[in-house]
Amino acid sequence: MYNYPRISKPGLRKNLRLALVILLLTAGYYAPGSGALERGADFNHDETNFPLEFKHALSSCESCHVKGIFAGTPAKCAACHSNSGRIQASAPSSQHIRVVGDCDFCHTPTLWERVVRVDHAVVVGSCGSCHNGVIAEGKNAAHVSSGNFCEDCHTTFNWRFNHFNTISNCVLCHNGAIAEGKNPDHILSTVSCEDCHGTSDWAQQARVDHGSVLGTCFSCHNGVIAQGKDALHIPSSNDCSLCHSVLGWTPATP
Repeated sequence: MYNYPRISKPGLRKNLRLALVILLLTAGYYAPGSGALERGADFNHDETNFPLEFKHALSSCESCHVKGIFAGTPAKCAACHSNSGRIQASAPSSQHIRVVGDCDFCHTPTLWERVVRVDHAVVVGSCGSCHNGVIAEGKNAAHVSSGNFCEDCHTTFNWRFNHFNTISNCVLCHNGAIAEGKNPDHILSTVSCEDCHGTSDWAQQARVDHGSVLGTCFSCHNGVIAQGKDALHIPSSNDCSLCHSVLGWTPATP
Protein backbone atom coordinates (compact mmCIF):
# COMPACT_ATOMS: atom_id res chain seq x y z
CA MET A 1 0.00 0.00 0.00
CA TYR A 2 1.34 3.41 -1.05
CA ASN A 3 1.94 5.84 1.74
CA TYR A 4 0.94 9.40 0.75
CA PRO A 5 2.97 12.20 2.32
CA ARG A 6 1.16 13.69 5.22
CA ILE A 7 0.31 17.38 4.97
CA SER A 8 0.09 19.41 8.11
CA LYS A 9 -3.12 21.31 8.78
CA PRO A 10 -1.46 24.76 8.39
CA GLY A 11 -0.02 23.66 5.02
CA LEU A 12 -3.37 22.29 3.90
CA ARG A 13 -5.16 25.51 4.74
CA LYS A 14 -2.52 27.52 2.85
CA ASN A 15 -2.92 25.37 -0.26
CA LEU A 16 -6.72 25.61 -0.10
CA ARG A 17 -6.62 29.40 0.18
CA LEU A 18 -4.26 29.61 -2.82
CA ALA A 19 -6.51 27.35 -4.91
CA LEU A 20 -9.58 29.41 -3.96
CA VAL A 21 -7.91 32.67 -5.01
CA ILE A 22 -6.90 31.18 -8.37
CA LEU A 23 -10.42 29.84 -8.90
CA LEU A 24 -12.05 33.21 -8.15
CA LEU A 25 -9.70 35.11 -10.43
CA THR A 26 -10.25 32.65 -13.26
CA ALA A 27 -14.03 32.69 -12.87
CA GLY A 28 -14.12 36.50 -12.90
CA TYR A 29 -12.05 36.64 -16.07
CA TYR A 30 -13.97 34.08 -18.08
CA ALA A 31 -17.51 34.48 -16.69
CA PRO A 32 -19.83 34.48 -19.75
CA GLY A 33 -22.02 37.48 -20.52
CA SER A 34 -20.43 39.83 -18.01
CA GLY A 35 -17.88 41.64 -20.11
CA ALA A 36 -15.89 38.46 -19.70
CA LEU A 37 -12.87 39.45 -21.68
CA GLU A 38 -12.43 42.88 -20.18
CA ARG A 39 -8.92 43.85 -19.28
CA GLY A 40 -10.12 45.13 -15.94
CA ALA A 41 -13.09 47.33 -15.12
CA ASP A 42 -11.04 50.49 -15.60
CA PHE A 43 -9.82 49.67 -19.13
CA ASN A 44 -10.29 52.71 -21.39
CA HIS A 45 -11.08 51.66 -24.96
CA ASP A 46 -10.66 55.29 -26.12
CA GLU A 47 -6.91 54.83 -25.78
CA THR A 48 -6.97 52.30 -28.61
CA ASN A 49 -7.31 53.00 -32.32
CA PHE A 50 -11.00 52.09 -32.12
CA PRO A 51 -12.98 54.17 -29.57
CA LEU A 52 -16.32 52.54 -28.80
CA GLU A 53 -19.24 54.67 -29.99
CA PHE A 54 -23.00 54.18 -30.18
CA LYS A 55 -23.91 50.55 -30.97
CA HIS A 56 -20.31 49.45 -30.64
CA ALA A 57 -20.37 50.65 -27.04
CA LEU A 58 -23.36 48.41 -26.32
CA SER A 59 -21.74 45.24 -27.65
CA SER A 60 -20.11 42.71 -25.35
CA CYS A 61 -16.35 42.36 -25.52
CA GLU A 62 -16.47 38.77 -26.77
CA SER A 63 -18.63 39.72 -29.78
CA CYS A 64 -15.53 41.34 -31.30
CA HIS A 65 -12.68 39.73 -29.37
CA VAL A 66 -13.54 36.18 -30.38
CA LYS A 67 -11.91 33.43 -28.28
CA GLY A 68 -10.26 36.04 -26.11
CA ILE A 69 -8.02 37.32 -28.91
CA PHE A 70 -7.30 41.03 -28.51
CA ALA A 71 -4.32 41.60 -30.80
CA GLY A 72 -5.13 42.05 -34.46
CA THR A 73 -8.84 42.75 -34.03
CA PRO A 74 -9.81 44.47 -37.32
CA ALA A 75 -10.84 48.12 -37.27
CA LYS A 76 -12.25 48.37 -40.80
CA CYS A 77 -16.04 48.04 -41.04
CA ALA A 78 -16.01 45.49 -43.85
CA ALA A 79 -13.78 43.11 -41.89
CA CYS A 80 -16.66 42.49 -39.46
CA HIS A 81 -19.74 43.63 -41.37
CA SER A 82 -19.57 40.88 -43.96
CA ASN A 83 -20.65 37.30 -44.40
CA SER A 84 -17.15 35.88 -44.41
CA GLY A 85 -15.35 37.27 -41.36
CA ARG A 86 -14.81 35.46 -38.08
CA ILE A 87 -16.69 38.26 -36.31
CA GLN A 88 -20.43 38.07 -36.92
CA ALA A 89 -21.95 41.51 -37.63
CA SER A 90 -24.68 42.72 -39.96
CA ALA A 91 -23.55 42.75 -43.59
CA PRO A 92 -24.61 45.18 -46.36
CA SER A 93 -27.96 44.46 -47.95
CA SER A 94 -28.08 42.57 -51.23
CA GLN A 95 -29.66 45.73 -52.67
CA HIS A 96 -26.68 47.89 -51.68
CA ILE A 97 -25.16 49.94 -54.48
CA ARG A 98 -21.86 48.68 -55.86
CA VAL A 99 -18.89 50.41 -54.28
CA VAL A 100 -15.16 49.87 -54.03
CA GLY A 101 -14.54 51.88 -50.85
CA ASP A 102 -15.02 51.11 -47.17
CA CYS A 103 -18.34 51.64 -45.40
CA ASP A 104 -17.29 54.81 -43.58
CA PHE A 105 -17.05 56.69 -46.87
CA CYS A 106 -20.84 57.05 -46.63
CA HIS A 107 -21.97 55.69 -43.24
CA THR A 108 -21.29 56.53 -39.60
CA PRO A 109 -21.89 54.45 -36.44
CA THR A 110 -24.46 57.07 -35.39
CA LEU A 111 -27.06 56.55 -38.11
CA TRP A 112 -26.01 53.47 -40.01
CA GLU A 113 -29.28 53.09 -41.92
CA ARG A 114 -29.27 56.69 -43.17
CA VAL A 115 -26.55 57.61 -45.61
CA VAL A 116 -25.10 60.90 -44.42
CA ARG A 117 -22.82 61.49 -47.39
CA VAL A 118 -21.95 59.74 -50.62
CA ASP A 119 -18.43 59.72 -51.96
CA HIS A 120 -19.27 59.25 -55.63
CA ALA A 121 -15.61 58.53 -56.38
CA VAL A 122 -15.98 55.03 -54.90
CA VAL A 123 -19.33 54.22 -56.53
CA VAL A 124 -19.26 51.77 -59.43
CA GLY A 125 -21.63 52.24 -62.38
CA SER A 126 -23.50 55.08 -64.04
CA CYS A 127 -25.65 57.69 -62.26
CA GLY A 128 -28.79 55.86 -63.36
CA SER A 129 -27.68 52.75 -61.48
CA CYS A 130 -28.64 54.51 -58.24
CA HIS A 131 -30.60 57.60 -59.27
CA ASN A 132 -33.51 55.55 -60.59
CA GLY A 133 -36.23 56.72 -58.22
CA VAL A 134 -35.87 53.60 -56.04
CA ILE A 135 -32.38 53.58 -54.54
CA ALA A 136 -31.91 57.34 -54.85
CA GLU A 137 -33.83 60.29 -56.30
CA GLY A 138 -34.20 59.92 -60.03
CA LYS A 139 -34.84 62.23 -62.96
CA ASN A 140 -37.46 64.88 -62.29
CA ALA A 141 -40.75 64.41 -64.12
CA ALA A 142 -40.28 67.83 -65.72
CA HIS A 143 -36.77 67.02 -66.92
CA VAL A 144 -36.04 67.89 -70.55
CA SER A 145 -36.31 65.01 -72.99
CA SER A 146 -32.83 63.60 -73.36
CA GLY A 147 -31.12 60.35 -74.27
CA ASN A 148 -27.85 61.46 -72.70
CA PHE A 149 -26.29 60.02 -69.57
CA CYS A 150 -26.72 62.18 -66.47
CA GLU A 151 -22.99 62.86 -66.28
CA ASP A 152 -23.07 64.41 -69.76
CA CYS A 153 -24.74 67.47 -68.22
CA HIS A 154 -24.39 67.09 -64.46
CA THR A 155 -21.49 66.65 -62.06
CA THR A 156 -21.40 65.32 -58.50
CA PHE A 157 -19.95 68.62 -57.28
CA ASN A 158 -22.63 70.85 -58.79
CA TRP A 159 -25.82 69.19 -59.90
CA ARG A 160 -27.00 72.30 -61.77
CA PHE A 161 -27.16 71.81 -65.49
CA ASN A 162 -23.97 72.54 -67.39
CA HIS A 163 -24.98 74.27 -70.62
CA PHE A 164 -21.50 73.88 -72.07
CA ASN A 165 -22.33 70.70 -73.99
CA THR A 166 -25.75 71.87 -75.18
CA ILE A 167 -26.09 72.09 -78.95
CA SER A 168 -29.83 72.85 -79.12
CA ASN A 169 -31.49 76.24 -79.26
CA CYS A 170 -32.31 77.75 -75.87
CA VAL A 171 -36.03 77.92 -76.60
CA LEU A 172 -36.30 74.14 -76.99
CA CYS A 173 -36.02 73.96 -73.20
CA HIS A 174 -36.63 77.53 -72.08
CA ASN A 175 -40.19 77.57 -73.36
CA GLY A 176 -42.03 78.09 -70.08
CA ALA A 177 -42.95 74.40 -69.83
CA ILE A 178 -39.70 72.46 -69.51
CA ALA A 179 -37.64 75.35 -68.17
CA GLU A 180 -38.25 79.02 -67.45
CA GLY A 181 -39.03 80.84 -70.66
CA LYS A 182 -38.98 84.41 -71.91
CA ASN A 183 -40.36 86.97 -69.47
CA PRO A 184 -43.68 88.51 -70.63
CA ASP A 185 -42.04 91.94 -70.36
CA HIS A 186 -39.21 90.93 -72.66
CA ILE A 187 -38.58 93.30 -75.58
CA LEU A 188 -39.85 92.22 -78.98
CA SER A 189 -37.07 90.49 -80.85
CA THR A 190 -36.55 88.10 -83.75
CA VAL A 191 -33.18 86.74 -82.64
CA SER A 192 -32.32 83.61 -80.69
CA CYS A 193 -31.75 83.89 -76.95
CA GLU A 194 -28.04 83.19 -77.23
CA ASP A 195 -27.57 86.23 -79.48
CA CYS A 196 -28.03 88.42 -76.41
CA HIS A 197 -27.69 86.13 -73.40
CA GLY A 198 -24.98 83.88 -72.05
CA THR A 199 -25.31 80.82 -69.82
CA SER A 200 -23.10 82.13 -67.01
CA ASP A 201 -25.22 85.11 -65.95
CA TRP A 202 -28.50 85.17 -67.80
CA ALA A 203 -29.83 88.54 -66.67
CA GLN A 204 -26.87 90.73 -65.80
CA GLN A 205 -24.64 89.84 -68.72
CA ALA A 206 -27.25 90.32 -71.45
CA ARG A 207 -26.05 92.19 -74.52
CA VAL A 208 -28.51 93.59 -77.04
CA ASP A 209 -28.09 93.35 -80.78
CA HIS A 210 -30.21 96.38 -81.67
CA GLY A 211 -30.19 95.42 -85.33
CA SER A 212 -32.75 92.69 -84.63
CA VAL A 213 -34.95 94.57 -82.16
CA LEU A 214 -38.44 95.43 -83.36
CA GLY A 215 -40.02 98.81 -82.68
CA THR A 216 -38.67 102.24 -81.84
CA CYS A 217 -36.05 103.07 -79.21
CA PHE A 218 -38.80 104.19 -76.83
CA SER A 219 -40.45 100.76 -77.07
CA CYS A 220 -37.77 99.56 -74.67
CA HIS A 221 -36.06 102.69 -73.37
CA ASN A 222 -39.13 103.86 -71.48
CA GLY A 223 -37.75 103.66 -67.95
CA VAL A 224 -39.43 100.30 -67.36
CA ILE A 225 -37.86 97.75 -69.69
CA ALA A 226 -34.66 99.69 -70.21
CA GLN A 227 -33.25 103.04 -69.16
CA GLY A 228 -35.34 105.88 -70.55
CA LYS A 229 -34.77 109.54 -71.35
CA ASP A 230 -32.77 111.33 -68.67
CA ALA A 231 -34.64 113.92 -66.60
CA LEU A 232 -32.10 116.53 -67.72
CA HIS A 233 -32.59 115.75 -71.41
CA ILE A 234 -33.36 118.79 -73.56
CA PRO A 235 -37.02 119.13 -74.51
CA SER A 236 -37.56 117.29 -77.81
CA SER A 237 -40.32 115.42 -79.61
CA ASN A 238 -37.93 113.71 -82.01
CA ASP A 239 -37.36 109.97 -82.02
CA CYS A 240 -34.18 108.95 -80.19
CA SER A 241 -32.61 107.55 -83.36
CA LEU A 242 -32.57 110.99 -85.00
CA CYS A 243 -29.82 112.09 -82.63
CA HIS A 244 -28.48 108.92 -81.04
CA SER A 245 -26.89 105.78 -82.44
CA VAL A 246 -26.81 102.26 -81.02
CA LEU A 247 -23.09 102.17 -81.81
CA GLY A 248 -22.44 105.16 -79.55
CA TRP A 249 -25.25 106.64 -77.50
CA THR A 250 -23.13 109.67 -76.68
CA PRO A 251 -22.26 112.13 -78.03
CA ALA A 252 -25.57 112.88 -79.70
CA THR A 253 -25.67 114.37 -83.20
CA PRO A 254 -28.49 116.96 -83.46
